[in-house]
Amino acid sequence: MALMNPATDLLDEERAVSEADAVAFMDSLPAVRWDDLESAAEVTERIARRIGDSRPLLRALVDRVRRTPELREKCECHSLDDKIVIWDAPEKGLRIRLRLANTDQYERVHNHRFSFTAYILHGAYQHTLYATDQPLDETADVTRFWPYFVREEPAGHSITLHHEQLHTTITEPETISLMIQSPAQKRRAFIIRKDDGHVWWRQGAADESAERRAEVRMSDERFEHWITRLKAIGVL
Repeated sequence: MALMNPATDLLDEERAVSEADAVAFMDSLPAVRWDDLESAAEVTERIARRIGDSRPLLRALVDRVRRTPELREKCECHSLDDKIVIWDAPEKGLRIRLRLANTDQYERVHNHRFSFTAYILHGAYQHTLYATDQPLDETADVTRFWPYFVREEPAGHSITLHHEQLHTTITEPETISLMIQSPAQKRRAFIIRKDDGHVWWRQGAADESAERRAEVRMSDERFEHWITRLKAIGVL
């Protein structure tokens, strides 16, 4: 199948990829063993580059979201970033989405409910890893989170993180990354805002109220805004 070589697609940016071929390619992806993070990083980086470096394939997958209610319902808007979920295969350990950075950014030390790989397609991360010696709960002291790794991650770089790793990502506006995440490893993830020490939690959809789900659901207008922007900056 031609899709197995995205470099071929890139040689002909106008070559359309059908939805059927896109789905067949995604169905052919291997399962990921997230209990072995080194192995997961190797596999998911290859997958992310195959998808992210083939604009015809990525266009077909994003366009399919409009006609796939179970994916469209997972597209969300948050204060720092929005997300468009393009594939969800929990039996293979593969939820794949675009992370779309908004203009407003602030620094928050956090972990995730899942391990993940992020492949940066446009823009850059200012990425910092943190350590702490305290429980991650409402009593957490913001002065007791210590940075031990700081690096800029530009377009073309990928990172893989364990779900317990504390970090921050400050991004340029419209920084776009392709994220491949594991199934959830815990019910909530810790977040603390650096400027005032406010603590809160990120929960999965199953634990959120109907009001919260309605609040974060991406509108059709916002979805189309992102499609337009992704095409304008050359991601799609």
